Amino acid sequence: MKDRRVRVGLVLMSVLFLAGCSARGLLPADESVDIGLEAPQIEFESLFSMRIGQSQADGLRLRPVLADGALYAASVDGRVVALDPVSGETRWAQDLDVRVAGALGAGDGLLALGTASGEVIALERDGGAVRWRQSLSSEVLAPPAVGQASVVVRTADGHVFALDAANGEQRWLYSRNVPALTLRGHSSPVLVNDGVVAGFDNGRLSALDLATGSAAWESTVAVPEGRTDLARMVDIDADPLVDRGDLFAGAYQGRVAGVALGSGEVAWARELSVTGGLAVDDERLYVTDAQGRVWALDRRNGASVWRAEKLRGLRLAAPSMAGEYLLVAASDGSINALDRRNGELVGRRTVGSAGITVKPLVADGRVYLQDLAGRLHAIGINDKDD
Repeated sequence: MKDRRVRVGLVLMSVLFLAGCSARGLLPADESVDIGLEAPQIEFESLFSMRIGQSQADGLRLRPVLADGALYAASVDGRVVALDPVSGETRWAQDLDVRVAGALGAGDGLLALGTASGEVIALERDGGAVRWRQSLSSEVLAPPAVGQASVVVRTADGHVFALDAANGEQRWLYSRNVPALTLRGHSSPVLVNDGVVAGFDNGRLSALDLATGSAAWESTVAVPEGRTDLARMVDIDADPLVDRGDLFAGAYQGRVAGVALGSGEVAWARELSVTGGLAVDDERLYVTDAQGRVWALDRRNGASVWRAEKLRGLRLAAPSMAGEYLLVAASDGSINALDRRNGELVGRRTVGSAGITVKPLVADGRVYLQDLAGRLHAIGINDKDD
């Protein structure tokens, strides 16, 4: 399919090759954003860095995962590694000779990943042996959800598959239509007790029974508006977030919403174009939007608490929390720390020249990042006041 390019405000999108038409992930208009930071409160320290495999396309979001005291990562050319999370020492490596498109999911003693050819591969976490492989209907662009004896996978053609974690056999299939034009990517399904929540490219959420695949409820986060396919794009590409019975989701060119997990009722919603992702604490929902801004919203009603503009113009990944800080990786290869109380930028470090489009993985005072050059970075956080 012939590529075409369109400009929306400060955001540049490329249209790629998927069924119908599929627009690639969003890029900032200006990678040379001047971000001044006079007196940083924290410093980032490089602990180790290593190349996992080949560079990846910007539309992919391969990210590491921690499970059972090991750090796991996959590269676009099919290399999967298990590392010591402190030293970076390799414990095992497996070369699958596939094109990986959906990053690793972990649970039930398994690692699961999706490929560009529409295959899901499950590996034993202990040693990396392949347990099973299962072919699906389309490429997998997000990590599978693994748990409750199931592997649940969202595919690019609007399907959700539930597979048996023991052998990969299909239990059920749930489908939604894909609009003519979508962003390059899709969100991961989210496992809840005896169920799964999935977001779709039409701006809707579905809660499904994990045993049968039947819909418990469907809810609308955003409604397509406008006369063109481009204007009507309302993809839920950011992973839905579940916390203490509350569900949060955001759509591109649409809204961010708080939803009752039990019923699907929308408790509140506000206009916000979400492309990065979400994080939540006891009081606030944190959102990175399509313009490179970071928002803190009251999780109860969506009211604005603060809005950070320092990183505007960059493409931001989903935020992560590290103590009193909010960590955000960006398309200029940086990791940034914001004060969760007020959104002030208090720390910043350029990790490398390659962009980072995935949520920082935070554990035990360390941050793990995988960039578009195929490198995995471990970063320490040092508070200058300590």
